[in-house]
Amino acid sequence: MELEEMKALWGEMSREMEKQKKLTDSVIVKMTESRYHNKINKIVLPEAFGALLCYAQAIYIVLNFQKLDGWYLMICGIATTLILCIMPVLSFQAVRKLRSVDILTNNYKESLLQYSKGKIRFVQFQKLNFYLSALLLVVILPVMVKLLGGGDLFKTSYLMYWYVVGFPFFYWFTKWVFNYYVRTAAHAENVLKELQD
Repeated sequence: MELEEMKALWGEMSREMEKQKKLTDSVIVKMTESRYHNKINKIVLPEAFGALLCYAQAIYIVLNFQKLDGWYLMICGIATTLILCIMPVLSFQAVRKLRSVDILTNNYKESLLQYSKGKIRFVQFQKLNFYLSALLLVVILPVMVKLLGGGDLFKTSYLMYWYVVGFPFFYWFTKWVFNYYVRTAAHAENVLKELQD
C-alpha cells in the first residue's frame, strides 16, 4: 500500500467516524428530549385531570346557581366559579413553559436557561396555587353543602368544625403535591444536565 492510498483510506475512515459521532449525538439528544418530556408529563397529567375536575365543578355550580338563595352563598358561588376557572389556565401556562424547552435546536446552556425560567415560573404558580386553593376551600364548602345537601352551612354552628378538619388535610395535601412536583422538575433538570456529560 502506498502512502497516498493510506492517506485516502485514513481520510475516509475519519469522515465515517465523524458521521457516526454526529449520528450518535443526534440519537442521544433525541433520547434526552424524550426522557425530559416523560418527566414533565408526570406533572402535566395530574394537572390535566385537576383541570377537568375544576371545570366540571364550575359547570355544576353554574347550572345550579339558582339554588344558592342567600347573598353570601351567591358571592361564594361566584368566587368559587372564578377560582375554578382561573386555576387551570394558570397551571397550564406554567407547565407549558417547562414543556417548551427545545433540546433539539438549543445548545446545552440555552436549554438549561429556558428550563430555569420555566421552573421559576412553575414554582411561583405553585405558591399562588396554594393561596388560591386555601381561598377556594373557604368559599366552596358552603356552596357544595348547599348544592349537595340543601342546608345552609352559615346558619349552623358546624361551619368552623368543617374548616378545622379541612385545613390540616388541605395543608398536608398541597405540601405533598408541591414536593412531588419539585422532585419531578428536579429529575427533569437532571436529564438536561446529562447532556453536558
